[in-house]
Amino acid sequence: MTIKKQTREHRGIFPLSELTDHSITDFGTLPVMRIWRNQEYIEWTYNELHQKVQSIARWLIRQGIQPEDHIAVLGDNSPEWEASYLGIQKAGGICIPIDRMLPATGIRFLLSESKAKFLFTSTKYLKMLSEVSEVATLDKMINFDDDGYSDSVDFGKIIADSEDKDTPFPKRSLDDIAVILFTSGTTGHSKGVMLTHRNILSNLTGASEVYSAGPDDTFLSVLPVHHSFEATAGFLFPIYNGCSITFARGFAGPDLIEDIKATNVTYMLGVPLLYEKMHAGILRGIRKKGKKAEKMFKTVYGVVKMLEKLGLNPGHKLFKDLREKAGLSSVRHFLSAGGPLDPEIAIFFNRLGLRLVQGYGLTETSPCTHLTPSGMLRHECVGVPIDDVECIINEPNDQGIGEVFVKGSNVFKGYYQNEEATREAFTDDGWFKTGDLGKIHSDGFLQITGRKKAMLVTAGGKNVYPEEIEFHLNRSRFIAESVVSGLQRTKGTGEEVVALIHPDYEQLDLYFTEGKKKKTNDEITKLIGSEIKTAQKNLAAYKHIKQFRIFEDEFQKTTKRTIKRFLYSGKMVLVEDKKD
Repeated sequence: MTIKKQTREHRGIFPLSELTDHSITDFGTLPVMRIWRNQEYIEWTYNELHQKVQSIARWLIRQGIQPEDHIAVLGDNSPEWEASYLGIQKAGGICIPIDRMLPATGIRFLLSESKAKFLFTSTKYLKMLSEVSEVATLDKMINFDDDGYSDSVDFGKIIADSEDKDTPFPKRSLDDIAVILFTSGTTGHSKGVMLTHRNILSNLTGASEVYSAGPDDTFLSVLPVHHSFEATAGFLFPIYNGCSITFARGFAGPDLIEDIKATNVTYMLGVPLLYEKMHAGILRGIRKKGKKAEKMFKTVYGVVKMLEKLGLNPGHKLFKDLREKAGLSSVRHFLSAGGPLDPEIAIFFNRLGLRLVQGYGLTETSPCTHLTPSGMLRHECVGVPIDDVECIINEPNDQGIGEVFVKGSNVFKGYYQNEEATREAFTDDGWFKTGDLGKIHSDGFLQITGRKKAMLVTAGGKNVYPEEIEFHLNRSRFIAESVVSGLQRTKGTGEEVVALIHPDYEQLDLYFTEGKKKKTNDEITKLIGSEIKTAQKNLAAYKHIKQFRIFEDEFQKTTKRTIKRFLYSGKMVLVEDKKD
């Protein structure tokens, strides 16, 4: 069944090199970007952005950059980063966004692997790179900080250079490569994803048909812009639609709230962990006001829940004061992607009158394949396909679960210099194999159930999806996060379900203080064991955890805040060996 959803007109499809040309026609004098510097917001208009993009492109062309040359950008989210990205497109180059969280050796590897000729960055990262050997292909480094560090070219001088204003810009085709994004996935293998102008623009047009956005909207840029989710949805989509972008001054809750209030943010993109922390922060703020306030909140929340059954949605009115005091009154949309979101978190925000919806996709799909239309909430699902995207479930089991396959104009051209991996990513008839497991409901909504590579098989031949079990475990107030995996049985075939548990030590302290109990390792293990039993009550017996170990450190994550599973696949054995 195909769901019928409301669609809106978009502004057309064209290469990214022409993006600011189109935007200044309709939005020239309007603000496009702002950032907090020296105790005030520095703001650029669309006209100013367009001028800077052209200056960057002219300078690159004068330096001998040819169409298809690779130029890297490395740094914190900023107007300069995004102007450089667009200037590279205007000059006909291919942009290589670099993960700023990588160590110096990792950054050097990607610069070398991509054969980058120029690098736009800042002093902080130039100092990091001075610790490793030079990149043979790298000719010039442009410094956002304008301090000339290490023979770099000052970004400000490039922008101020008005020479050769008649320099012709190369024409780009929609099927030319625009960017190469190097993934930092949970499996540990980094591959260069080649995205064309058509790939990315199809995402911009498809999303524009689902969500209304325009000059009255402001996006808060929180996630790292080198990642495809933020780059497409939080950078290019706003500019395509005439919105403005506020660069978050920090990741701390008070900083985010201050940016939201000060600039009237209406859209915010985040990963599940961000919304989990916001959810916890709101509840913590209510508890601090005392028992009376907490009881009042629970009463009103219960009323909203009850009225939902009658088809009513009174949360927007009843929680107006709470949203204002939380600094969230201007927000129209929260969008979550990059991993599974606990439906209870989504329900919580929507009951408060804050629309939180999910999307789905991968770097290889530019990234979006599915979005949740704002009037069609289904919290356990990630949405329905955007325009020009087809989705099927390959070889579904008796529960309808199988690997998610997609086709569409948004699907990448291939992996950089890796034909074998490219062939393996597609079926013979052109379907892209996402590696995710899921099922499609009768109303067309897609539900993601886990990663194919993470799935384990029990001795009884049953398939177990770790994410499902982790979902139930992580609802415990005493479990901050968990990694469920399979431990090969010493006798016979199949795997046992095991888990690494990273406790919430703040909640443990409260528990033992309130109960006046001594906090020992044995008592913590006993409490976590009890929580695991409670969490898996509604799970089939073959999904029950046979062994678990306490893991004291927070699990390492990718920059989109998903756990690097490959680092922990053997930890149960290693921990057990240490104790023997």
